[in-house]
Amino acid sequence: MPRATKPKTKTKAKTTTAKSKPKAKPKVVAYTPADLEVEYPYDMFPWKLIFKDGTEKRTCYFQCEEHRKKHITRYNLNKKNILFMGYKFDE
Repeated sequence: MPRATKPKTKTKAKTTTAKSKPKAKPKVVAYTPADLEVEYPYDMFPWKLIFKDGTEKRTCYFQCEEHRKKHITRYNLNKKNILFMGYKFDE
């Protein structure tokens, strides 16, 4: 005797009505020349990356953007870990 099968019922797709937060715009900081020397102490390394590694905050300086991107992919850094990415000569 064949088993009785349950009739297939269509399930409705769940919709969420949660409001998403608006994305924060990056802050534009205008540095004075004295501030630039403090924030970027190395002339040969104009790219900067600050990220959270466990409980400590690390600051890295790079020669070019490609090196910074390679570091981010190598150590699997994501947006919640990265605190700051910058270039010395951005206005």
